Amino acid sequence: MHGRRLYVFAMTKVTPLLLTACFLAACVAFGGSVGCKRNVPPAQSEQRNATVPSLRIYAISTLAGALEPCGCVKDMLGGIDHAAALMERSKKEAPNSLLLAAGPLWFLNPQLEPSREQQDRWKAESIADALSQMKLAAWAPGANDFAAGSGELQQLKGRSGALALAGNLQAFGQQLPQTKIIEAGGLKVGIAGVSDLADVHECKVTDAKGALAEGYQALMAQKAEIKIALIAAERGEALRWVEAQPGFDLAIIGKPMDKGDGNDPSIAPLLVNNTLVVQAPNHLQAVAIVDLFVDQSAGDSRGFKDGTGIDKAEEKDSLERRIADLQRRIGEWATSKEIKPEDLAARKVDLERLRAKLAALSVKSKPPEGSYFRYELRQIRDSLGRAPSVKQRISTYYKKVNDYNRESLKDRKPPEAEKGEPVYVGEEECANCHEEAEAFWLTTEHAGAYKTLADEFKEYNLDCVNCHVTGYEKPGGSTVTFVQDLKNVQCEECHGPGSKHSKDPDAKGLIRLTPPRDLCSSCHHTPHVHEDWDVNEAWKHIIGKGHGDKVADAK
Repeated sequence: MHGRRLYVFAMTKVTPLLLTACFLAACVAFGGSVGCKRNVPPAQSEQRNATVPSLRIYAISTLAGALEPCGCVKDMLGGIDHAAALMERSKKEAPNSLLLAAGPLWFLNPQLEPSREQQDRWKAESIADALSQMKLAAWAPGANDFAAGSGELQQLKGRSGALALAGNLQAFGQQLPQTKIIEAGGLKVGIAGVSDLADVHECKVTDAKGALAEGYQALMAQKAEIKIALIAAERGEALRWVEAQPGFDLAIIGKPMDKGDGNDPSIAPLLVNNTLVVQAPNHLQAVAIVDLFVDQSAGDSRGFKDGTGIDKAEEKDSLERRIADLQRRIGEWATSKEIKPEDLAARKVDLERLRAKLAALSVKSKPPEGSYFRYELRQIRDSLGRAPSVKQRISTYYKKVNDYNRESLKDRKPPEAEKGEPVYVGEEECANCHEEAEAFWLTTEHAGAYKTLADEFKEYNLDCVNCHVTGYEKPGGSTVTFVQDLKNVQCEECHGPGSKHSKDPDAKGLIRLTPPRDLCSSCHHTPHVHEDWDVNEAWKHIIGKGHGDKVADAK
C-alpha cells in the first residue's frame, strides 16, 4: 500500500484562514492524484471503527445464462433481480464496492440449439443489461460466452460495460486485455484475468499459468495497491497457478465451461499462501462477498489478514442452508393437518438452536493490527427482494420471447406416432369414465400447471413449457404451441397415451395402471425442486379418492 496518513486537527477557536490552511494540508497528505475533496474517502476516515469496509468485492462465478430460477417452487436459489437488490440495499454498509466475475456469463451451454437461438440471445442481452446496471467491471470469459460467435460476444460485452480480461486469449482477431486498473474507494485496484479454455471457435489459447504471472508483474509495475486475479479454469489448475504466483490479495475462480441447468454445491473459500481464493456456486445461487479493511498506517506493507475465520466458512454455509430449508418446511407444516403440534414445536426449537449456533460462528473479530478481510457467501433468495428496473427487464424478456415463439413456432408439431401406436387424447376423454379421478386431479397443482406459465408470459418459453403440458415432443403428443387439449400435467403424462385404452377400456395392457415413481424425476429434479424433495412424500399429494388412494376409496 502507498503510505498515507490521516491527520486529525483538534481545534477550539480557529480563524477562517487557519481552517483553510488545515484543510489544504489534509488534501495534500492524501495525494494530489485523488483530488482535494471536502469528504475524506471512506477507505481512510471510516476505517477506524472497522464497521465500514474500505472496499467491498462482490464475486460471481459461472453465471452461465441463469437469468432467474425456474420458479416451480418457492424460494429457489438464484435470480439476477435479487442479486441487484442485494447490492442496492448494501450501499450504506459498503459505499465503495466492485462487482467482478469469472467463468461464462451469457449462455447456459457452449453451443446454441438452432430452435432456441433467438430466445437464448435475448436472454443473454437481458443479463447484460442487468449487469450493466449492477456495474460489472470485468470478468474472465468461459467457453459458453463464445457460443453465438465473436460478433454477439462483442455486443454483449459492450452492452454490459464490462471488460473481458484474459491475458492468454486472442479473440475477435486481437489479444484480450491482460490487466485493468480501477480506482475504487480511493484505492488503486489492479485486476488480472486468464481463461483456460479448450479449443473455442475464433479463439487462440496460450499458457494461462504464464499469463497470470505476467499479469501480476504488470500490476506491480502499475503500482496497484490491491491485486485481484480472475480465473476461468478447473479448480485444481487454478489453485496451482495461484500457489505458483503469490502476491495476489484475492483470486476469484469460475469454471472454464458449464453445461445444463444443474446447480453445483457451494465451495468453501481457502487461503493459498496469503491469497484468499473464492468460488461462488454456479447459476448465481450465491454471491461471494469480500470486505477489505485497509490499514493506511501500514505504509507499503502488503497483505490482508483473516478477519473472518475461513476455517469456519464451510460450517456456516451448511448451517445457513439447513436454516433456510427448516424455515421453509416449518411454513409448510404449519398449514398441514398431518403434523402434530408438538412435532411442529420441536422443529421450531431445532430452528432456534441452529440460529444460535450460526450466530456464535458469525461473531466478527479482527486482527490486532494491519489490513484484513472478511468473507461471506450470501445466498440469492426471494427474501432479498427485487431491484424494480431489473425485474422489469426480466418481464420484458419473457413477453418478447412469448410473442416471438408463439408466431415462429406455430407450425411446429409433435412427431407422428408409428402405425398402430397410441396417441394422446386429453383429460376430458379420460373423464368420461373416470369422474372421481378427474375430480381429485382438479384439486392438485398439476391441474393448474399451464396457468402458472400463462400468468407470467412463459407458456411459449422453451425453458419452461415441457414440464407444464402433457406428452411434450412425444409421438402423437404436444409441442410448445401445439397443445390443444394437452395443457397441464394430465392423466396421460403418468399413465401413457390413451387412445387405444379409450376405445377398448376393458382390454389389459393398453395403459399404465400404476406409473413408476421415477417418471416424476423427468421434471421434479434439482434445480426445479428443493434438494430435500422426496418422491414418496410428494406421492401423497397426487393420490386421492378414485385416484389410487385405497383408504379413501374404501370409505
